This record gives sequence, structure tokens and C-alpha cells, in this order.
Amino acid sequence: MSSTNLSRKLGISETGSALIEFSIVLLPLLALLLVTVDLAWLIFAHATLQYAVREGVRFAVTGQILAGNSCLGSSVQQIVAQNSFGFVPTNKASTYVTVSYYSPTSLSQITGAAGPAGGNVVQVSISGVMVHLLGPLWHGASPIPLGAVASDVMESPPNGVPPCP
Repeated sequence: MSSTNLSRKLGISETGSALIEFSIVLLPLLALLLVTVDLAWLIFAHATLQYAVREGVRFAVTGQILAGNSCLGSSVQQIVAQNSFGFVPTNKASTYVTVSYYSPTSLSQITGAAGPAGGNVVQVSISGVMVHLLGPLWHGASPIPLGAVASDVMESPPNGVPPCP
């Protein structure tokens, strides 16, 4: 005699077992889904920040200055904030974005008006951007700090050296 015929004869019902098995499978599946979404969110945030600093370096190597700005550094900070998809607020770009200039031969940092000269290396970096996870299962509710760095060699600016770094 088969086990289903025996359970029918004894009056044992199996109607609730499907619901219990579904709930046992559903919880780990949802946890795996949330971890996947969080990982994708972190990868997206980091890729966006890397894109923003790359665009900042592209703008910096040309030595142009945005309308309304007097310095190359603040222009680069605005370009980075515009390309950061909201991760870097435009009004606080100077808090998160750093523009540095280095000598191409010794890689020593150059400060002052001689920094944004042709041939120098410009480095644009973002640091301290806090990214909150969507479903904080594995890291808790605390945000994760992200940053990005890009650098390139400056071209000679079209109108000479910009007035300030």
C-alpha cells in the first residue's frame, strides 16, 4: 500500500505542508535578493563616482574655467558634482572633491598658482561619500563610505595659466 493511500485511510491531511515549505524557502530567497540588490547598488555608486572624477580630470586637463567661477579647482569640483548623479551635492562639492597638482618628474605636490600649468599632473579625488544600503542585512544600517580617484597630465591652458588652482 502506498503512503498516500495510508495517510488518506488514517485521516492525515497534508494541506498545510506546502505553505510551510514555501515559507522556509521564501525567507532565504528574499535575503539573497536583497543582498544582490545592495551589491548592485554599491557597484553602481562606485562606478558613478569613478565616472564623475574622470569627467573632472577631462575638464581639468583643458584648463577651462566655468562661467561664474574664477578658479580651475572650483570649476572641476562643480563638474564632478554635476556628473555624480546626486551622490555629491553641488553646494557641498568642495567638501567631497579634492583637486591636486603634481610635478611630472618628481611627483611632488605643487601648490599655488603654478599648479594648473601645462605638463603638470592633475589628480581629482572624491572621498567621504556615504552610501546607504537599500536592505541592510549584512552590514547593518550604517552607511558605507566610498571614494574614487583619477589623474592625467595637464595641457597648456588656452589663455595661459588659470588665475588660481
